[in-house]
Amino acid sequence: MNKEVKLKLWHVMIFITVFVLLLFSVIVTAVSPVSVGNYTKQEQKIDSLNNVILGLEDKQLELNNSIAYQQNEIVILNKQIDSTNIEIVKVKEYYGKKIKNITTYTPTQLDKFFTERYP
Repeated sequence: MNKEVKLKLWHVMIFITVFVLLLFSVIVTAVSPVSVGNYTKQEQKIDSLNNVILGLEDKQLELNNSIAYQQNEIVILNKQIDSTNIEIVKVKEYYGKKIKNITTYTPTQLDKFFTERYP
């Protein structure tokens, strides 16, 4: 039975030694100051890139506004085209009916017809 106690004590001693070493390494790591390198060049590059990014964002906003303006202009022009197409159809129908009746016109009526159509 004495051997069993010695074996158990041996295991406990190893466990305590490992625990103390781990605790010591954690304390040393936590207490020792971490040295920070000199990053001024990198900080300058980062600041420079941030300035470039801000400039690009401004340009992007300008381009987005320009695109919105152009899209509005396109909508206005499309409405004008649609309106003009409607007028063309009306004129074609009106003068199409007039041309069908042209065979019965007198010379005075023909003259009047062409002066109205081609001012």
